[in-house]
Amino acid sequence: MYAKALSVWLLTLLAAFAMGALRTAWLLPTLGSRAAHVWGTLAFLAVFVWLIWRTVAWMCPALDRRSLVRIGVFWVALTASFEFLFQHYVLGVPWSVLLSDYNVFEGRLWVLVLVTSLIGPAVLGGIQRGGTDET
Repeated sequence: MYAKALSVWLLTLLAAFAMGALRTAWLLPTLGSRAAHVWGTLAFLAVFVWLIWRTVAWMCPALDRRSLVRIGVFWVALTASFEFLFQHYVLGVPWSVLLSDYNVFEGRLWVLVLVTSLIGPAVLGGIQRGGTDET
């Protein structure tokens, strides 16, 4: 299950890079930084939810809640590790820049990606399972 979840997370990472490139190329020049970030994040979230929907039963065929929650926690750990450790220590992005993406009062919505990572598999898997309370 974790190998499949990792492969979906890597696909999501590629989607995030692609959406970031599109945001920079198309939205930023037209809308400005703040609006481009908001619309780019919302567009990425739509793609992310679609990816979860399409892959959740493949990652966890039984769609049991405990396994789906574990996938969400695994994804949050991977995302936070990438965001903070890789970007800071490998790419040299300052902590202040990394943390600024989580300031919702400045229109920064990246925290929604972590929330979607955490609850997306359980919520969408539960819908596909039929919403029963089976574990």
